[in-house]
Amino acid sequence: MKPELVIFDMDGVVFDSEKVYYTANKMAADELGMEYSMEYYRRFIGAGNEQMVTAMTADFGDSKLIKKFMERSFNLIDPLVSAGKMELKKGFLELTSFLQKTQTPYVLASSNDRHQIDFYLQTLKMDLGFDLIISADDVKQAKPSPEIFNQAWEQAGHPAKEKTLVIEDSHNGIVAANRAGIPVAMVPDLIQPTEYDSKNTFGVFKDLQELNNILK
Repeated sequence: MKPELVIFDMDGVVFDSEKVYYTANKMAADELGMEYSMEYYRRFIGAGNEQMVTAMTADFGDSKLIKKFMERSFNLIDPLVSAGKMELKKGFLELTSFLQKTQTPYVLASSNDRHQIDFYLQTLKMDLGFDLIISADDVKQAKPSPEIFNQAWEQAGHPAKEKTLVIEDSHNGIVAANRAGIPVAMVPDLIQPTEYDSKNTFGVFKDLQELNNILK
């Protein structure tokens, strides 16, 4: 496949961010006396913050507690990022270098808030070359809604969808790309592909370097 447009998810695809988020969540939960595990955290990978708040409020039965948890978690993330804990995923720079050489536009479509995305990019102090950034601020519905990918595709010049490629790490992201009618490659991060994911992707790759080798 030689794509004419590549759409990157951010968390777990561009940045090794899920580990940072979990660390912040776990620290906040411990401070507030909440039981919180990696297994529980995995439920929310690929979903927006609103879905996470709704589910956790139902699970813990205390909206004020969850509000404190979210606020504390967010306050802990930035210091971790500033300390250099937010690293690029293996193969990202090699893949984007190839896309640049072949003049293939690539954009970012992230469920994260725009100010948070900008902070990560500024802290990294490196131009990652995205032609466009679509964030949670730009859409009404989070994944698995296809809205964010459809908007990224539309604003990036809407080439033929079959010549567009989404790169995702989560089940919600795979479903969103499928609903958008855009081929999707999966590079698993903290959760392994489901049977649905394996059957409904362009391929499942161990990292971006392996995907880069295929695209070449």
